[in-house]
Amino acid sequence: MKNKLRIRHFGAFGVFLPNGGSLPLGSKHQALLALLSTAEGGVRTRAFLERTLWGLAQPEQAKASLRTALSTLRRHLGRDLAGLLSANRERVILDLANVEVDADPSKGDFMEGFELPHETTFAVWLEQQRNDLFRADARNRAATGMLRDYSRAVLDSLSPPIAVLPFVHRATGEAKSPLGALLSEELVRHLSRSHAFCVTSYLASRQFDPHQVRPSEVYSVAGANYLVSGTVNVTGQTYRLQVDLHDAERERVIWSRDFTETLSVLTNGNSSALREVTAQIGWTVVGESVRLVGFRPLSKHDSHTLLMAAIALMQDMQMSQFNQAQDILAVLLEREVQHPVALTWMAMWHVMRVQKGFSTDRQLDAHLANQLVAAALAQDPSFSLALTVRGLIASHLMFRFDLAQDSYDLALKDNPNEALALLLKGTTLAYQDKPEDAVQLTDAARRLSPLGPQRYYFDSLSATTNLGAQNYERAVRLADRSLQANPTFPATLRAKAIALQAMGQQSDARDVVKSLMAVQPEFSISLYEKEHAAASAPFGKDWSQALKTAGVPA
Repeated sequence: MKNKLRIRHFGAFGVFLPNGGSLPLGSKHQALLALLSTAEGGVRTRAFLERTLWGLAQPEQAKASLRTALSTLRRHLGRDLAGLLSANRERVILDLANVEVDADPSKGDFMEGFELPHETTFAVWLEQQRNDLFRADARNRAATGMLRDYSRAVLDSLSPPIAVLPFVHRATGEAKSPLGALLSEELVRHLSRSHAFCVTSYLASRQFDPHQVRPSEVYSVAGANYLVSGTVNVTGQTYRLQVDLHDAERERVIWSRDFTETLSVLTNGNSSALREVTAQIGWTVVGESVRLVGFRPLSKHDSHTLLMAAIALMQDMQMSQFNQAQDILAVLLEREVQHPVALTWMAMWHVMRVQKGFSTDRQLDAHLANQLVAAALAQDPSFSLALTVRGLIASHLMFRFDLAQDSYDLALKDNPNEALALLLKGTTLAYQDKPEDAVQLTDAARRLSPLGPQRYYFDSLSATTNLGAQNYERAVRLADRSLQANPTFPATLRAKAIALQAMGQQSDARDVVKSLMAVQPEFSISLYEKEHAAASAPFGKDWSQALKTAGVPA
């Protein structure tokens, strides 16, 4: 066959005859050719095609639909090209030797803008194709020196290294009890899920004798800056856990706490004690980082110390402290050039600048945040935190809830325990008038024990989702908990004022609004309706009216 059929994969999907004319094909026929032209050797099984393109149909109906589609495609191709498609009882084959595939990614995304409504299996395949191509492009650029190849090990380099020794079980006649090992192994899992640390494998930690090892030995052998040790005692059905956190390099205890809990809770995998240990260790390490950067030159600190300090200072409602976080991140980016973690947190700084009311140019901050996230994803296309922040920009700054949910779903696909993605996905569902799902997701996010300084943020957005579900009393409780940690965060004050107003507690709502206006003197209903995502939700007008009634100026 002298002249070939041409199929364009990137940009708008297209099928072209040898004379250059475009074939006017329906969506299913285009999808069928896309599936065949991307298959190895152009071969797909009938079962795969039926399941992917006619997933809602009964098996016999799907088989008939595929037969009809092949017949229609051959008719469109005409007598000269119809032979490109062949089929037997099991397979469908596209003769790729006589097909020219235009796979130039500079023309746009793979099958840009293409979709098959209701065919979720095809949508999953299409998303996977795009992700695989994106990752392959990034790997290719890394191999040719166009960017650094940031593996997961490199990403971990900005998290404080921590090791957990087997806890010593002090019990008469039970020297071989596995309880201490069980508790320390579970704590390793909790710390790993928090994403605040680079956690040494528990198997590696077991090489050290908890009775004799010195923290500096763990630092030199395992490279852990922080070390967790502890003892456990059992009385009846209750155990008491004493935990110490060491600065391993300097050999000093920087935190020590006791926790008591029933054994049944531990065996059910529901230990609130271990969640609290994880959160308090996070708080302590971050607080230590802030203390260190306060009296030593930034260039003298480990990268993970700089990052932890920046994250903590970003939560502050004092502009000087908040701006110091940007200075620290700038130093970090000079040291860790194009590091996706540093890029993502710098993007988060610009988003939070808007959320805290510090921004003087909302559009510029949104633009810079988008650029930084894009740079992070160029280094690691599946980095869950960067995908999460991209969703945050889409939902909270651009009010594009559909784009936001796509980003959150990709983040959770990469890391199902990405607490921030769960939190923001839930908040966005609240804005889309799906209150029950919203509350469920934000509750799940809070259970994942986020890094200490961000807990107020999780409670604040959880208050917002409960407000959307009309759980007003719970919204107030969550807002109060958030305000205990950060008493001037505007979003929390807004949520509490609206909830109190909805409960008929107008005097209390007015008091909260006074606090809000003290934090943001320029805040108004018109500004709220223009710049806040909740105002564009189905309940936006009701919330605006509640704020207005409680004293926010028009």
